[in-house]
Amino acid sequence: MKRILPLLIALLLAVSVASAQEALPRGFDAKTGKAYAVFGSYPQGSAGQVEPLLWQVLKNDGQTALLLSDLILDVKPAHEGRGYKGFEGSSLQEWLLGQFAQTAFDQLETNAIAKAEDQLAISLPSASQLRDQSLGFLSDSDRMAKPSAYAVSRGVLVYGEHEASYWMYDKAQSAANSQRRVLDKGTLGYTTAAAQNIGVRVLLTLNLAMLPGLSGSGSLTDPYAFTPDGRPLPTPAPTPVPTPVPTQQPMGQINTDGFPHLTEEGFLPAGEQEFVFIDATNGRWRYANQDLRINIIRHVDETVPLRWLTAEIFVREGSKNFAMYPFNQDHMLEDRSLYLEKPAVIMRNHNLVFSMDGDYFIYRIGRANAEKKNLAIGVEIRGGQILVDKPASPTRNVYPPLDMMALFENGDMKVFKAAEVTAQELVDMGARDVLSFGPYLIRDGEINRTYKDYGTTLQPRAAFGMVTRGHYFAVIVEGRIRPSKGMTALQVAELMEELGCVQAFNLDGGWTSAMVFMGKQLNQLDKNGVLDNARTQNEVMGIGYTDAYLEGRAP
Repeated sequence: MKRILPLLIALLLAVSVASAQEALPRGFDAKTGKAYAVFGSYPQGSAGQVEPLLWQVLKNDGQTALLLSDLILDVKPAHEGRGYKGFEGSSLQEWLLGQFAQTAFDQLETNAIAKAEDQLAISLPSASQLRDQSLGFLSDSDRMAKPSAYAVSRGVLVYGEHEASYWMYDKAQSAANSQRRVLDKGTLGYTTAAAQNIGVRVLLTLNLAMLPGLSGSGSLTDPYAFTPDGRPLPTPAPTPVPTPVPTQQPMGQINTDGFPHLTEEGFLPAGEQEFVFIDATNGRWRYANQDLRINIIRHVDETVPLRWLTAEIFVREGSKNFAMYPFNQDHMLEDRSLYLEKPAVIMRNHNLVFSMDGDYFIYRIGRANAEKKNLAIGVEIRGGQILVDKPASPTRNVYPPLDMMALFENGDMKVFKAAEVTAQELVDMGARDVLSFGPYLIRDGEINRTYKDYGTTLQPRAAFGMVTRGHYFAVIVEGRIRPSKGMTALQVAELMEELGCVQAFNLDGGWTSAMVFMGKQLNQLDKNGVLDNARTQNEVMGIGYTDAYLEGRAP
């Protein structure tokens, strides 16, 4: 049932282009559930052999057909030079409309390509298109694409044997001079527009009125073939793509640059001592052991001005994942200075490698006790045990809304609206730790745009998100200081989306926000540049174990 839409699209293509008498008996490939067409030709062999171009048919409206190249065809930076303003006017667009078009299509084929504002409709797939189920993108895996042998020979960033990274149409909004791209396993992210190793997967719109010739059944081995003069192109089976020889680690250059040799899973080989790299001046921190890999980057946009930290975290399947760690287990519900401590101290007490602040629910407990009111605190579950069960009303319209984030033993993460599920239901689902703050930023790949009356000012922010189980992003946005104004909650949601998160949650920001690595707070909170000054708290959300503190090796 998952592939019904591509089948309908393919059948529509057959009906609209061929006459009733020429209707095709099949309009899709039974194995992949997609419709295919050949049009034009381009170098695809490792030695530059020219071969017919194979396309996936995404859409047909009776007038035009939208095609996406089945393979990643070449490797180009999104833009060469300074002052990148987006794909329109970029060096990549100039190349697609110029050299690529001249190489791939003869004059008759060029005449059949639709025009958009007097330009050929040759472009890149956008993020919205790559999420559009009506175009056949029902899951992350539908965005995965193999590179041609030619693209591999030109140094495209490959992941294992089956996929490579390719550009999207969209400019990254959260980083200057950056462009969005598809990463490993079909997740969405971004990198600098000047990157030399990102592939080009071409989006093409054809004018069907200029294509009277049609042959083929639309399958992978017998694709549709269009010709402007009615003569079908040959439709050979696609040339097998040889196994790519990666030019870098299978996990991807962005994630493994600066690390020592890693296993295929992306962790240190057995027996090697943990790897720690710290360059606070340039804003780079890295860690790896046999179960954990962390890459932290400080980003700066002086034009806003804005400064933020992203921590990309990979956890080996079956190893211990993120969990909440208390300062004093026996006094978790007491809002007294005796039972609160700085996040960096709590981290060191538990020998953690990395930590983020949580929801600071102890403040709400203290306020309720001081005001002697039955205030909403939220649902707080730690280690599978319900500590607090005072959810907010689903109609609550103040900050924080007390939405919920649930962490599971298997590394899964889920987000919920306030009072959407009960504390006991969360325990029954297997939730190990549940925090209440919010708003939730992304759920199942969709940004939450329902909050309009709060989270709209520029503030220091903290967020946590999941790309897939075992792959996470923690983000701190600095604010209220000269180098950084801060972000709105929606801007943080858009940042988490660009990082590829399918689930993301807004944690307590302001003076609570603290990203701590190897015992040192990384983010700045006050105007004097002092670090390690986040407010005292009763717990942190942490991961990893290190003996560095015990052995005196901690930086």
